[in-house]
Amino acid sequence: MEYSKADSGSYNYKELSPDGAIRLLNLAPASASSADLHCELITYTLSATTTYEALSYVWGSSETPETLHLGTSSLKITHALATALRRLRLPGQSRLLWVDAVCINQSNTSERSQQVAQMANIYRYAVRVVAWLGEDEGGALDMKSILSLSQKAAEIGLRSPQEGNRDIFHDYVYGRSERINWMMSVMSEVKNSRFVSIYTSAWFTRMWIVQEALLAKHLILCYGVDIIEWDDFEKTMMLVQAMNAGFRLPMPNRDSFLKHAWSLVEIRDHWQRALQNNSDPAEEITFYMHQLRRRGCKDDRDRVFALQGLLPVRAQNLIEPDYEKSVACVYTELARSQLKLGNIGLLYDAGLWKRKAFQLPDLGGDSSSEASLLDYLPTWVPDHRNEITFQELAEMKFGGYFGADPRVPPQLDMSKEPYRLATQATLIDIVTYIQPAFFMHDPTIRTSDIVMFFICRQLCKDLKRTFDTRFDGRRYPANEDPIVAFANALIGGATLRDFEENRDPLALWEIYEKASLNEDGEVYRAMQKEAKMPEDRKNVKGVGIEFHSELSKDGSIAWNYHRHLLTILRRHWFFISDDGYAGLAPLGSQPDTDLLAFIDGANVPFVLRDLRQDATSLVLVGPCYIYGLMESEMAKMNSAFSRGVISII
Repeated sequence: MEYSKADSGSYNYKELSPDGAIRLLNLAPASASSADLHCELITYTLSATTTYEALSYVWGSSETPETLHLGTSSLKITHALATALRRLRLPGQSRLLWVDAVCINQSNTSERSQQVAQMANIYRYAVRVVAWLGEDEGGALDMKSILSLSQKAAEIGLRSPQEGNRDIFHDYVYGRSERINWMMSVMSEVKNSRFVSIYTSAWFTRMWIVQEALLAKHLILCYGVDIIEWDDFEKTMMLVQAMNAGFRLPMPNRDSFLKHAWSLVEIRDHWQRALQNNSDPAEEITFYMHQLRRRGCKDDRDRVFALQGLLPVRAQNLIEPDYEKSVACVYTELARSQLKLGNIGLLYDAGLWKRKAFQLPDLGGDSSSEASLLDYLPTWVPDHRNEITFQELAEMKFGGYFGADPRVPPQLDMSKEPYRLATQATLIDIVTYIQPAFFMHDPTIRTSDIVMFFICRQLCKDLKRTFDTRFDGRRYPANEDPIVAFANALIGGATLRDFEENRDPLALWEIYEKASLNEDGEVYRAMQKEAKMPEDRKNVKGVGIEFHSELSKDGSIAWNYHRHLLTILRRHWFFISDDGYAGLAPLGSQPDTDLLAFIDGANVPFVLRDLRQDATSLVLVGPCYIYGLMESEMAKMNSAFSRGVISII
């Protein structure tokens, strides 16, 4: 559901009572599709016994060129809604619908808040949820082929998005020539059915459709004149996904398929399982917040309000829609509720490294500072407007688990100002050296691009030279050889399985150093050769076709190590602290103002910034990796480190 300041024309809404009242749109019949739209708005008390359908659609442009006639009055509506209503209008009888843009007085903030609080039940009680995907501008679907694909998915045993469909499909086809032909016919059916027109619909990109699709007792997808039952759509999606995952076959609009349509299939499956398993509310909030970030909405407060109907019943009262509150206030209140549930893991998803911009407000306490504080999002609160999540950091194979540490329970104090989080912490050290790699963060440059090899090679040489100078004649703080610390810190505690080799990080570094950093190294010479090779003999922006086959075993290890380094160093900056600890810091970390610390309850350390140089008001930069110091319990027990209460704003 989305909102805009639509023109209400001459129609005057009557106030709804706050005891569960809703409006339903009774759409008048018409035999001609071009006929004017006529309806009446009827007030009902929301209940499971009311027979109506709920419309789920994309608002599209906020312009309202179309007219909806309500007796002697009228409402101006969007072209997208008018198109949907004309398609859904029946020729011989009226149709009772709930339509957000019309059934809610969009100009009444109080009513919007009250109605959004009932959204879950509105879609839950509807006899059917009608998802309008748009007009079939490229031609009608081949419904016979789509139903055939759905049946094929059931025949080969694809039952759930979570139950190894890739392996089921692979085992069904592999080694059997007649089934290879069957797979080719499936590919042809997918293409000829125009199924791609369904999963690339803008409807799947909307945020509110997650709640609308999950709560529906009966969901249908309408595309032009065609109607698809959700079960048939889901089975066809499972077949296409399993075929692509098992054999890496070409897929039109792969990003749309995976990021939006397939994601909704997985979310719906997750929701159904969560209902059966009495899931943890804190974990469910985190899961759905990450999923909703991928989708669009017009009001960023809805990224929280849309959660209400998705959460376990005992957690739904944590969210109370109120459009009088600012985005920052809504996000902060959710974070405080999560922390009260014990979800310390939300801190991994917060911090300056996830912010596009940051400005500290006036915290002086006088009345002039109140305006800026209303819109201030504390750094310990995740900014749900950004798509990136802490899961990307966890994929770096950092040694710690990104969640709570049961051995060191959190000690939080949220009784002070709403923007301030007081907590017990162990202060480790101050960061004195940071090596940014700005040129490596260009998303348009692929990790397989040849230029990235030479950039990464030079960066590693510079880091090693700095590290050697810093530790000349000294031991690492953990009383280890500095080169061992460097090799481990550089790859963030990567496990041996990352390289499928029984080599420790030092051995891997030595292989990489010999093959890539030395002037006569095998990979370095091969890359120089690649740089001079004609474009028609290369992969797209990558190394040549013969590159991998010509490398020795150690050369292949060095190349895989290089690719792993790129993955890490494009998201983190190498640092050294005053006492000599080394590791990987979040993007945007700074020397001399940033501190390393363990926050009680969290299982990995953080970088904090002391903006006022007095440690009374710290800002959270983000989680980090410190070689030899990745357990909060160990840090807490170390008498060399200071402990105390810190205040994060």
